[in-house]
Amino acid sequence: MGHKKVCLECRVTLNSTYASDSESSYLCSECGKPMTLLPHRFRPPKKSEHKKWETVKFLIDNGFYFQHIYENASKSVNGFTKSENLATYPQNMRDAKDFVEKFKSQAKQ
Repeated sequence: MGHKKVCLECRVTLNSTYASDSESSYLCSECGKPMTLLPHRFRPPKKSEHKKWETVKFLIDNGFYFQHIYENASKSVNGFTKSENLATYPQNMRDAKDFVEKFKSQAKQ
């Protein structure tokens, strides 16, 4: 599976293959600032959609790197943890604030 390198400053997204032994820091070719590595499921907004990019930045700043987030997390079934119902990432800031509050226990530190 591929990953996406995202520059939140320039609103540039590059598709990338990911190898654990590759460099961990990627620099934007346009501004030279570090890019953020996100999973392949991230669907970037258009470059002109400034409010949606603000929402993406807010989510990342709060530990939500477009990883799987579950509505009902951690049900133990025969000694295994089972998670159900993937949550949908919000598209606007109002919903993003509610999302961050509701799922803060699943945010990356």
